[in-house]
Amino acid sequence: MKKWAYNILFISVLGFYLSLPLYAKEDLENPTIPTTSKLYYTIQKYTGFNTLIDFLTESILKTIIKHKTHAKTLDVDLKIYSGWDLIRKKAQSLQIKGNYLSINGIPIDYIELQTQGPIYFKKEIVNEQTGKKRNLVQMPVKLLARVEIDLTSVSKALNNLPKWQKVFKELDLPIPPFGSTKVALNNLNININEMGSVTVSSSITSTKNRNSAPLNLIFEGILKIENERIIISNLQSEVRDIFTKDSDIGKAFSKLLKDLINPIFSFHKYEKKGLKIEHIDMSFKTNKLILIITSNLIPTTKKRN
Repeated sequence: MKKWAYNILFISVLGFYLSLPLYAKEDLENPTIPTTSKLYYTIQKYTGFNTLIDFLTESILKTIIKHKTHAKTLDVDLKIYSGWDLIRKKAQSLQIKGNYLSINGIPIDYIELQTQGPIYFKKEIVNEQTGKKRNLVQMPVKLLARVEIDLTSVSKALNNLPKWQKVFKELDLPIPPFGSTKVALNNLNININEMGSVTVSSSITSTKNRNSAPLNLIFEGILKIENERIIISNLQSEVRDIFTKDSDIGKAFSKLLKDLINPIFSFHKYEKKGLKIEHIDMSFKTNKLILIITSNLIPTTKKRN
């Protein structure tokens, strides 16, 4: 028989095996995950199918994530049961590590994301006429993320992001009992200590009198997590040589800033497409914020007529 005939025969047999129903394989850590039998796994392993699918998937994930985040370095480690199991949305674990990246304009020094347990889900399809469901979700994907943020980089980002430039370009500075005046904040600089105390300094200028000299504004508070949001509590502000923290102007301006900047960041905005934030821990080093985030990912329901 010709060599090409052997190849066709081999591919045909392989395709036949891969098209057979899957059988539950005993997995010591996750016995509920049905995967290919040992025979099918061996075929895929020695034909290079497992290695090929694993390599392609990791490469695609790495390309997409690097494009979205502009990460300087990125490592993707996907552990699979087999190539065919991966096609059917089953994998043992996924770990992603990245350095010096950006998410929604916020610079991040380091991020590590890993699944806690296996990845096993199927898309849920609901027939609107009959109400019947197909391919129900089998298991939510548990995620653990570690994020390290350098506040020096954040200071630079805030001064250049159009959103915050727009927010700070014209504020009402209360002057009890005389009303208010328009001011702008520029050149924000953020410092944080190991206890979570935040001090923000900025130059403040009048938008009514462009020739007026800039003044030095300082506001401080405690960084904390509240309802899955990062906020500054106990915020106090002062402008040197103009008003102190305990003055009526200082208290009024502190309230204005508190309402303006809080929440600094809300994790709820990322709770979409089945992602649910479960818990957030926050710790600090000098000028560095560290977040440990646990969450669940459950594929969203899709409807079909």
